[in-house]
Amino acid sequence: MKAIGIFRGFPGLGRVVAGIEILDQLKKTLNIQVKAITYLQGMEIGKYNHLSVECIDNINDVSSIGIIPVSVSGEKIIDEIETFKPDFVLIDGEPLMVSTIKLRFPSIKVVAILNPFDIENPHNKLSSQLFFKDCYSKADIAIVHGLWKIAKPENFPNSFYSINTFVRAQINKIEKTISSNRIVCILGGGTVNSNQIFLENTIAIANKTICLAINYPEYNFEIFCGCLIIYNTVLQKTSEISNVKLFQEIAPPETIFNSAKAIISRAGRNTISEILVLNIPSLLFATNCDVRGSEQTENISAAQKFSNIIICLNINDEDLTINDAFTNLLSKVSQENNWFSGNEDLLQILRKELLCI
Repeated sequence: MKAIGIFRGFPGLGRVVAGIEILDQLKKTLNIQVKAITYLQGMEIGKYNHLSVECIDNINDVSSIGIIPVSVSGEKIIDEIETFKPDFVLIDGEPLMVSTIKLRFPSIKVVAILNPFDIENPHNKLSSQLFFKDCYSKADIAIVHGLWKIAKPENFPNSFYSINTFVRAQINKIEKTISSNRIVCILGGGTVNSNQIFLENTIAIANKTICLAINYPEYNFEIFCGCLIIYNTVLQKTSEISNVKLFQEIAPPETIFNSAKAIISRAGRNTISEILVLNIPSLLFATNCDVRGSEQTENISAAQKFSNIIICLNINDEDLTINDAFTNLLSKVSQENNWFSGNEDLLQILRKELLCI
């Protein structure tokens, strides 16, 4: 069998991380021939998997909601599907491509990999909610994975599943080491093609981490910047701070999480899910971006139902508040949480729906 994955490639990168990992698992466990298509920062994720990853080069062919099907890049993808002849197509974060591929190739099964907010987003305009639902309803199989479950919408005629978040396989191989003095700040997939507020919020998280490093010299802080823009900005502020180390590029999970005593991060779905699996104490920031910020606030709220070592912070919180939260976090005694990833559920769904096994 053959499969093509098409994954949205700009902040956040959870869609590319999950999508490429799913393809990789299908390749390893079921010997399926796979190919991935992404763009912008999404290409950085492909470096850590031995997959065939193709890039969309023309940023003008990408809208705020993903690839424009009626463009050079969109038509290039259609041509690739026609040539490669996949048995199914996995799509994450590209609503326009879901409906277009079903129009052009009605016999090819399309699997939409979704975030809960793709289906239920009360903070979005009603017209936008209806538009996204209509696009995704065209998929033969819709799989929502996240920190909470949702019901099948009325206008979805085909298979629909809601499961826990699919996380990278490497996460299960990482050993937690609470005795270390290593504090890790994860700034996500960088700020390529993001708006100004997203950029400012990302820099703000870095600045607050730097303040913590100054106030807590007994700990070593590592900041994973995710892109050159953030790296250069943060570098100017940390050149004389000995207990801060910067990483420019996106790093594999074992580099980030191994021996981390605590995590500081933006509250993305995938990062939180990995933190829950690893059960690492974390300070999580919800951004001020309208819809994205609302989603991240709900991500934190959902995570706190499973873990007593996750603390929610706001970008606008004062340094003293963050210092107190950090001290409180390190004093907490971790309890085992009962959250588990949706990896096995998702692969089982694909085996049943696509391979009838």
